[in-house]
Amino acid sequence: MGGEQQKKGFSYRVLSVKEQKKMPGSVRKWINKVRTEKGVYTRRHRGGCYLVIAAGMKPNPGYRLEVSKLSKEEDGRPAMWVRETIPESGQMQPQVISYPCLVIRVKGGLPHVFRAESGNPIQYRDSDI
Repeated sequence: MGGEQQKKGFSYRVLSVKEQKKMPGSVRKWINKVRTEKGVYTRRHRGGCYLVIAAGMKPNPGYRLEVSKLSKEEDGRPAMWVRETIPESGQMQPQVISYPCLVIRVKGGLPHVFRAESGNPIQYRDSDI
């Protein structure tokens, strides 16, 4: 997933599945709960802030989310652009329900989050922050 990325007063790190497994049980339980519904969720834990960007339920594991761009809004708040990739047409995929999401540790202000494909914002949902 790469190292920590920075943009003027804001930094983030997308956590790998291996890193997520090392997180405290209460945080892992929260991630598993919020990843089932589309949206952006936040949680503070021991001085850190975690962001979950969830795509909701998908019909197979061929769907993915990725951070495609960082920018700064006019109000000075960071903006994060997220792209959803879908499986190629005709590509064989197991028919297993999946819940693609990004688990991100952030430092600095919380970013506005946008869909890279449309530019539409992804709404923050009720969170434990």
